Amino acid sequence: MFVLLLGHGAFSQIHEFGLFGGVADEFGSLNNVASFKQVKPAVSAFYRYNLKYRGAWRNSISFGQTQFNDNSVKDAWNQQRNLSFRSNIIEVSSMIEFNFFKYDKDSKKHWFTPYIATGLAIFFFNPQAQYNGQWYYLQPLGTEGETDPSYSGVKPYHLYSFAIPLVGGFKFSFARFWNVAIEAGLRQTFTKYLDDASGKYPSYVDLPGGSGGLAAALSNRSAGGADGAEIGFQRGLGSFDKYLFMGITISYTIMKIRCPTVSAPNAYR
Repeated sequence: MFVLLLGHGAFSQIHEFGLFGGVADEFGSLNNVASFKQVKPAVSAFYRYNLKYRGAWRNSISFGQTQFNDNSVKDAWNQQRNLSFRSNIIEVSSMIEFNFFKYDKDSKKHWFTPYIATGLAIFFFNPQAQYNGQWYYLQPLGTEGETDPSYSGVKPYHLYSFAIPLVGGFKFSFARFWNVAIEAGLRQTFTKYLDDASGKYPSYVDLPGGSGGLAAALSNRSAGGADGAEIGFQRGLGSFDKYLFMGITISYTIMKIRCPTVSAPNAYR
């Protein structure tokens, strides 16, 4: 009977554990030209609860690095602004996946499918910039006047936010228990400060240390610098930022034999 069940593919394919490895990129006020020149590493671990053959519930914890330097692109406005940043991103997400084709790891016909996924994520970030060979966290400096909201009207931003993942990929099974996928997942965030730039250049009286302080030096890195020529002019785009995880996943499915019932001898799943 055991051999017969194996021959008929009497396995449940519910629980799946996997890893993701790839790159991360940020699209916002700095990388406003959608450049892929400064991608950084990204990794993830996930659990997938498979819902029959057409869908799954996926929960992940991810880590990625993002960075961008205005001088890396040819756009004249970016080069004049001359800002830069880097940030680590830690993300916890929960998504529902939909398989376009029937996906059965125990079948010779249904071993691959394109898929899409979406859900909700919360992530943590903390942008930095380099100045005179040292890295400084930007949020405490209030580079757009956040340290004096009564004067600037700009409140300090949180170092966490929510995001909506929009994921697409192609996966296939091999060696019966294993799965590989190529995927890209864009995150639409609800923060404008992933890269610490959103609004306008502040007056230096809004900044700790005035025009000679560290906040001023990192707020205005344009050719005019601390002479204040850009005060009140656009520093960021004022729109919600996005970030991208793109790479390869490999996962292992726990296959368990499910014996047929007396009333339904062919109901293996």
